[in-house]
Amino acid sequence: MDQDLQLSLANNAKEWLALSLSISSAEKQAFSKIHDGFFTTYGSEFMAHVYRTTFEQVLQSMPDVEREKLLAAFQRSMAQAIDEHYAALHS
Repeated sequence: MDQDLQLSLANNAKEWLALSLSISSAEKQAFSKIHDGFFTTYGSEFMAHVYRTTFEQVLQSMPDVEREKLLAAFQRSMAQAIDEHYAALHS
């Protein structure tokens, strides 16, 4: 492949990356607005139910290897949160 074509492809990839990052940023803002609205309107118990349902649906559609990684990360996060909660209660 000649250098001009390589440069053109590299620039194209950079433009797509910039576009995807800008979309991602807009999606994050939209998600935050929706999330905060539901949290304010319906409360933490409702949102815990939403999180659990979402987590379960994601797990069902993942390959086994990715599912195991996600569950391991979840277990680490839970253990850390429990330790921090316990430490805060007893400090």
